Amino acid sequence: MSLPFARARVQTLTGAPALRQTQLTTALLIGALLIAVSMRLPALHLPLERDEGAYAYVAWSWLRGALPYRDLFDHKPPLIYLLYLPPLLLAEPSALAIRLWNTLLFLLSLWLLFLVGRRIWAPPVAALATLLFAAIGSAFQLQGLILNTDQALVLPLLAALWATLCWRATGQWRYTLLSGAALAAAALIKPVAVLLVPVALIASLGHTRNTGRALAGLLAGALLVALPCLVPFLTQDAWGDLWFALVTYNQLYARESQARWSFSALLDLLAPLAPLLLTALGGAVTLRRHAGWPVAGWAAALLLAALLSLRPYIHYFYPMLPVLALLAAACIAWLWRQHEPAPRAQLLSGIAALLLVVLLTAPMVRQNLQLIGATPAKLAERLYGEEGKHYFAPAPLVADYIRRHTPPDAPIHVFAAEPEIYLLAQRHAVSRYIYDYPLALLPAARAELRQALVTNPPTLIVTYYGIRADGFWEVVQAQNFEKLAEIGGYEIYGRP
Repeated sequence: MSLPFARARVQTLTGAPALRQTQLTTALLIGALLIAVSMRLPALHLPLERDEGAYAYVAWSWLRGALPYRDLFDHKPPLIYLLYLPPLLLAEPSALAIRLWNTLLFLLSLWLLFLVGRRIWAPPVAALATLLFAAIGSAFQLQGLILNTDQALVLPLLAALWATLCWRATGQWRYTLLSGAALAAAALIKPVAVLLVPVALIASLGHTRNTGRALAGLLAGALLVALPCLVPFLTQDAWGDLWFALVTYNQLYARESQARWSFSALLDLLAPLAPLLLTALGGAVTLRRHAGWPVAGWAAALLLAALLSLRPYIHYFYPMLPVLALLAAACIAWLWRQHEPAPRAQLLSGIAALLLVVLLTAPMVRQNLQLIGATPAKLAERLYGEEGKHYFAPAPLVADYIRRHTPPDAPIHVFAAEPEIYLLAQRHAVSRYIYDYPLALLPAARAELRQALVTNPPTLIVTYYGIRADGFWEVVQAQNFEKLAEIGGYEIYGRP
């Protein structure tokens, strides 16, 4: 089955011959690659933040026989830890290794975004969208260099969108299989990705008489990804731990997040994205009934997912950026082609389109290039403020101290929310609670931690400067610990 309208080229940047279109596409793609690499190079040494530290440490421990949720508590689905395995297998745990891996994933997402764009618009428009995302998706202030769950969502969600568009165009069953697999992968990184499932279903089922076959493909693809990720927890008697972390604890976390919801904070957060959002809205208007409507549906579902995350964090909106870039490119292409028969009016439209591209990309590029020569400590402070200065930047120094003063098999405990210290020190935690957030929500977790500190006493303990968490003094007194060092915003205690 072939659906010609699904590959309609309703927008091109120029009415030029095919050769010129190819040259323009090539130039834009080369520009996208150069922009992405040049914007990311200055910040490759940005220190790990605590979420990255948690994912990487769970992955590092998984490689050494521990099992997430049962042996190490975290509340994200298992695929995010598997995604962290390659840099840990190929190099020592470090921020640089993870930043390079994230950059490779980003370059793959650029290629996939271009493939998505080609499914609905002419190649130059797809290439323009790729260039826009290369700049906006690499923006330092938008946390483009961080590998959190939201940044990790981009690749599978683009794969799902591409497969959905291919299914609409060809009706081939393999694309529903791929779409289901990609959506399952996204949900196993962050559950809010399930909000994309209705969009994919409507797009897939709205243009086929064989509804059962399409549903079977989506389900089979989802199972192909989900089963290998979940079977280890079923076979190792850890399903209850997984369920508690991903369902029970996340319900508590959501209720706490709801109490902190602030609409004004959300508006302040979205201010840097305002030009892109408005341009993308213009692109969505140009779609009308065009086959590219799933792109607008993808953007709407991702906006809803970000809002349902209930906290005003900019990285929650990161998965929207590639689809917003697609819609913005459509708007710019429409603007370029206005008044095409009239040379003077066409010139003005072209200038306006170019200025819009500059408006969307230049501030991001400029900000990143200003980072050239910045130290890791300055990078952390600039992105995260006081937390970056006092906690994320000094964490490698704390880890280095621990490595120099403890044997490799010595357990330690960090009375803080900084699991990156365990990772960088390459030391095991005395308890499965590797950061202190769950202790505030789960009374049983506090009791479990106290018991672990007694039965498996740490060789060293680390705490925030001036903060004494519950159970801290008991360990210090029982082990005859003294303060050994102050590094950044941390204090380290152990036997003299």
